[in-house]
Amino acid sequence: MLPAGGIGPLTAQATEVHFSETPSFHAIYHSKQNLWKLVFALEQSHQMDLRKAQKSTASGEAEAQGSEGYEELSDEDKAAIAVDAKDETRSEVMDGNIKQAKLLVTGDQWVELPYLVDGLRTACGNPMKWNTELNSEDRLRVDAIRSIYRGKSSSPEIRKTQGEDKKRFRKELHDHAAGFLSPLISQIKVGWPSKVLEAGVTLVDLPGVGIANDSYRKVTSQYVQEKARAVILVVDRAGPTEASIELLRNSGYWARLLGATDDPDSDPCSMLVAVTKVDDVAEAEWQKLELGEDGRRPKKKVEVYEEIVGQFLSKMKEQVTQQLAKLSESAGMDAEVKAVSKEARENILKELEIHPLSAPEYQKLLKDDEENAPRILKSLEMSGIPRLQNSLISLAHRDRDSLRQQIDVVAERLGKVLANQIAIVDAQWQSRTRAAEEAEKLAAALQEIMDPKRREYDRRVGGFREYLDSTVQVNIQNAVNQAKDEASREVNHYLLSLQDAHWGTLRAAVLRGGSFIGSRSINLPDDIAVRFQEPMAAIWGKKLLKDIRDRTTALAKDTEEMVQEICDWAKAEAGAHVNPVILETQSQMIQQNAAQMKQVGRDAVDDLRSLVKAKLLEEIRTPIRSACEKFVEEGDHQGPGVKARILFLFQNLSSMATEAAKKPAINILKVNFQEVREEIRAAFNSWGQPLEDTANLIVEKHEDRVKRSDAQRRNRILENWKL
Repeated sequence: MLPAGGIGPLTAQATEVHFSETPSFHAIYHSKQNLWKLVFALEQSHQMDLRKAQKSTASGEAEAQGSEGYEELSDEDKAAIAVDAKDETRSEVMDGNIKQAKLLVTGDQWVELPYLVDGLRTACGNPMKWNTELNSEDRLRVDAIRSIYRGKSSSPEIRKTQGEDKKRFRKELHDHAAGFLSPLISQIKVGWPSKVLEAGVTLVDLPGVGIANDSYRKVTSQYVQEKARAVILVVDRAGPTEASIELLRNSGYWARLLGATDDPDSDPCSMLVAVTKVDDVAEAEWQKLELGEDGRRPKKKVEVYEEIVGQFLSKMKEQVTQQLAKLSESAGMDAEVKAVSKEARENILKELEIHPLSAPEYQKLLKDDEENAPRILKSLEMSGIPRLQNSLISLAHRDRDSLRQQIDVVAERLGKVLANQIAIVDAQWQSRTRAAEEAEKLAAALQEIMDPKRREYDRRVGGFREYLDSTVQVNIQNAVNQAKDEASREVNHYLLSLQDAHWGTLRAAVLRGGSFIGSRSINLPDDIAVRFQEPMAAIWGKKLLKDIRDRTTALAKDTEEMVQEICDWAKAEAGAHVNPVILETQSQMIQQNAAQMKQVGRDAVDDLRSLVKAKLLEEIRTPIRSACEKFVEEGDHQGPGVKARILFLFQNLSSMATEAAKKPAINILKVNFQEVREEIRAAFNSWGQPLEDTANLIVEKHEDRVKRSDAQRRNRILENWKL
């Protein structure tokens, strides 16, 4: 439905597709400053090429000159771009820049750099520098870009809905999603009529993490870690490779699962594997079959296709299992982390779905065109697309049912608490006969069993408060220390893999604060952060957060049991002197409060999980960038032996980054745990004094009985309540 083919970091926006009865789209553009950065980078590169050709400098290096008309760019932006222009690996960076510029100005036709620069300068509303004459088609594109940035908005946007001219709408959608305007798009949301989308599914095409742009890596991580309810991994016949599984790690998906092993239902996110080009594989395998005496092959194409589908269903699951094992059983992994990793892997495999697909054959079947008939398949179902659609619809229904169930549980609990409170008041006002002296005898007998229970209750409440105030703080520190040691080993293993990288790529990464996407992708801040977050999620998810939830649940259960014991005693010992309705209702109300207390503990812990995921990564990035900047400031990125120095820097980053991350990690957990503690305390305080309240219901004080003896007032209240 959506056109494919966007290129370069600026075309890698997240594309959301949701249900709409009428096709529509809403696109938000990058700021004009982003476009200026592209123009400035191209101009700096061209000027450097000119200097090299003219041999105007001994070193062949260019300074950040010729910046007239770039007032919107900061000095920091200009300096960073100038570094790219000087760097030995700049051709890899420039390749992406040129692709974007070509798409914007010429629709992907090659022209000289001055033509692209002048075209983009015109689009930005500034005069040309190279006296270029734009052709008519390029002028239309440039004018369209210029019209976008005519207004005062820092982030222009556009909304379009399909009208009678469907062809024009499709073209505008193509231009924004994958055409000449796509490099300008920050975010695009598409509405489309579809039974899958109507079921509540929102499909999101993510930019991935192998892109030289931090903002898009953040977009991917944010969706995967916080919003996604299912992740679809798209592979070809080779199946899930080490690179594709590494994508799951770098996107934060693996860390998310590790952090939820203690309670998978609290943060569900299924994984589906879509295997593409199955028809091509079947065609190739059919061609390999030897011809029989009649000149025909022994099997039909469709038979071979069905066999391939069956093989992929088992083969792909086996490959996923093998690749996940590398994540969950790496050498030197802490036994506790390994156990949690194994549990996360089993959780994935338990719900894993494999979907072999043939999209081209599906499209041909839909069009039902005799001149372009399907070459293999006989029905839509054979393509695998309907099965995938039904699976997504089923996931949406399950997710919605789960949310509804949670709402129903809370609503039912609230209703029961209110009904129980009303029933207690009703029963109290209906009681008219017990004498004051009988109440005093009952109070004396009850006191004998209440005293030890009060002491036990106070002890347990005090222990719980001590746990929230002190023990958790110590547990946080221990959990972070354990995670730091495990992360250090994982980071060392990762950094060793960089030894075979080209020195220019390593140097480019250092110059950019640890990140560079060239012939090899390097992103030290994020890659080290992910490897710190994984053991952190495993340890505090299984030990710290689970312990908080278990302690909260235990206190709620203990309180419920003590109240029930008091009610049982009253039924057995007091007999007719106690209103049984009051006892039963009080018991039910405490049960509902206990259930609410357990849920508060779970909700508060889940909130902490999300906060830590969001904040911890940024804290880890900072010291890595700082170390790289210091390395450059001291000039260690130049001269003989630069690769050895960079690799030594990277090795030190293992202990440096994890040690630097330890303190912020502890602070983040402690500070954010305060909110968890206050939420649990507030829920607990709302109980009041459950033991005392129960005792007071059993033995009503004499003065309360006198107040209720006013029959006229009592009857009036009862009548009002019935109304």
